[in-house]
Amino acid sequence: MKKKVLFFYLINLLITLVYATLFGGILGSIKGNELILGLIVTMGVQLSLITTSIIYRKKYKVKKDYNYKINKYIIFTIIIPIVIFLISSIILSLFGIKYVKSEYKGVVLLVTIITTIIGSISEEIGWRGTLLPIFNEKYDLFKSSILVGILWGVWHFFKISSVGVLGYLLFIPSVIMYSVLITDLYNKSNKSMLIPISFHSFINLSSVFLIYGRECNEFYIISFIISLLIVGVLTLINKRRNHEV
Repeated sequence: MKKKVLFFYLINLLITLVYATLFGGILGSIKGNELILGLIVTMGVQLSLITTSIIYRKKYKVKKDYNYKINKYIIFTIIIPIVIFLISSIILSLFGIKYVKSEYKGVVLLVTIITTIIGSISEEIGWRGTLLPIFNEKYDLFKSSILVGILWGVWHFFKISSVGVLGYLLFIPSVIMYSVLITDLYNKSNKSMLIPISFHSFINLSSVFLIYGRECNEFYIISFIISLLIVGVLTLINKRRNHEV
C-alpha cells in the first residue's frame, strides 16, 4: 500500500509541476483577460490528477470502482458547501471583513463554471476514485479520508504564493474536513463519482461568490470549525443508524 501511495503522489507532483510550467508558460505569454487565463492555468494543473490516475491504473492494472449514477445524496453536495461558505461569509462580515462583490460575470463566469467542473472531475477521479481505494486497502474509510485529505491539502502548495505559509497551513485542516464529508457521502451513494465532483465544484463556486477577496487566515479557521461541526453531526447520525441496524 505504501509503495502505491508513494508512486501515485510522487508521479502526481511531477506531473503537476510539468502542467503548471506548460500551461503557465504558454498562457502567460498570451495577452488577454487575466481572470480567464488564470482559470485555465488552474484547470490545467488540476488535470494532473486524471493523468496520474491513468498512469497508476495501467501500472497496477486496476479498474475503476465507481459509477456516475445520480441519487438523493447529490442535494447534500450542494447544500453543505453553500452552508459552510455562507456562514463563514456572515461571520467574516461580523468581524469587519466585509463582503466583496465578485468580479466573475458574463463570459468570465461561464469559463469559471466550465473550468471548475472539468477541474473537479479530474481531481475527484484522482483523490476519491484512485487514491482513496489505495488507503482503504489497509485503513477504514474514515482514516483513509483523513489521509487523502492531508495529501489533497498539501498538494495545494501553490497557495503559499498568495496566502503565505501560515495561510497554507491553516487551509489544510479545512481540506481534511472536506475530504471526510465528501468520502462519507461518496460511500453512502454507492460510489457515485457525481457526488464528490458536485461537492468539489460547489466548494470552489461558493468560494468565488461568497469569499471573493476574503480568503484569509480567519476564513480558514472559521470554515474548519464549521466543517468540523458538520462532520461531528454526521458522525453521530451514522452511529445512531448503525446502532438501530
